[in-house]
Amino acid sequence: MLKRHGQLVNTTTGEVHEFLEADESKGGPRRNYQLGGRYGQFSLERVSAMLHHESGITGDAFRVFWYCAIETYNEGGSTAAKAAKHLGLTPQATRRIAKQLAENKIFLVADVVGRTIKYKASPHIVTSLTGAEQSEEAAAYHLPTLPGRRTGAKRRA
Repeated sequence: MLKRHGQLVNTTTGEVHEFLEADESKGGPRRNYQLGGRYGQFSLERVSAMLHHESGITGDAFRVFWYCAIETYNEGGSTAAKAAKHLGLTPQATRRIAKQLAENKIFLVADVVGRTIKYKASPHIVTSLTGAEQSEEAAAYHLPTLPGRRTGAKRRA
């Protein structure tokens, strides 16, 4: 038998057997979520604020955010070009959206190679880490703001 996270795999037949792990906080076995594939957590409050009509975040910006958030789990983030190709947007528009989201700390710069920037989602909004790991990573970054709800000096028209 081969042991994977939360599973036992019979190497002869390939059959997968899930096993229950003890949930120490509740004194009983921990059940797996039935979401299909990997899963993560997100802040209902912050995502709801992003959806608000006064947030300054458009539908395309929200789509770019979620694509990069998912890619944060899979590959540590995504470039604007990769997001544009997947979402059917122009690379120029996607770069502009990603830059705006990064200015508001909704995106963080994960890596820069030449002129190519890889973005990842803020750990204040989405994460696949444990609570302790998420708290540690979030402490290293400023809280995100929303483009339509800037604090401090008002922009001139």
